[in-house]
Amino acid sequence: MMRKSLSQRPVLALAIAVLITACTHPAGEHYHPTFTNAAGNKRVFIFGAPSLAYFETTNLVIKYLNAHLDSVQVRTVACTSLEDYEDKLRRRYFDFTVINGPQLLTATQHGYTIVGRIADEYRAVIFSNRDSGIQTLADCRDRTIALTANRVLAGSVMPLMWLYEKGVDVGGLKKLYSPSYESVLLDVCLGKCAMGAVWTTSYENFRRKRPDLASRLEEKWTTPSMASSAILFKNGANQQVAGRIAALLFQLKSDEAGRQALERVGIGDFIAADSTAYAPLKRFLRKYDSLIH
Repeated sequence: MMRKSLSQRPVLALAIAVLITACTHPAGEHYHPTFTNAAGNKRVFIFGAPSLAYFETTNLVIKYLNAHLDSVQVRTVACTSLEDYEDKLRRRYFDFTVINGPQLLTATQHGYTIVGRIADEYRAVIFSNRDSGIQTLADCRDRTIALTANRVLAGSVMPLMWLYEKGVDVGGLKKLYSPSYESVLLDVCLGKCAMGAVWTTSYENFRRKRPDLASRLEEKWTTPSMASSAILFKNGANQQVAGRIAALLFQLKSDEAGRQALERVGIGDFIAADSTAYAPLKRFLRKYDSLIH
């Protein structure tokens, strides 16, 4: 359970500076950047981001939190790889994070509690390079598919399961795993892979930011939806601070700055939730592991 307290209110005249620094870690551990605002003497509460791309999309959310917190400063730690992120979950390095899929289950097994989730539907989109010749599922046979690391829910698990259930021999697909959704999209844009799959929100964000490159892509299929990414707090984290941050996330939709932050992420809202929302995910992953992984 999450413990005790810190009070919060807006910080005025905060000079925003993004600092990239090396984190303190044992010798031999890979460097990973941290992003923070100047915190002064404030206590730091660490938000874990699975990749550098998530720092950009969640930056306004973190600024919103910091503008409404007083003696605490939220700092983003962006991981360099999925393995780095999972390692930090197991070591309970983050105070809170937002994630889905096998990584969510890893977090709950290592001392994190679900308090909310993204309200939107969670789907994967399968897309192709316009010049790939892929029109039907039969055209996917023996082609190269770009995926966001192995065992990322929307980036590999959901699309592979959908293709399998539609009769595609996923074992015959050549799989190219990339460190981020942007890498997946670029690999297909540039013709390195015939097709790819990412979270639908990541696809829409890319289309909005890079319409020139996105014009080379063609959306083919979307998977059925599942519960979207969960907000998790570390058990033993300051309970009052965690409760305040959760409340701020749930109220983002209520003012203009919060709505802009949600728009940057590409989602509609955060809502309260608990582990029961993810019982279907556990069943889905068991099925996936028995059939494909």
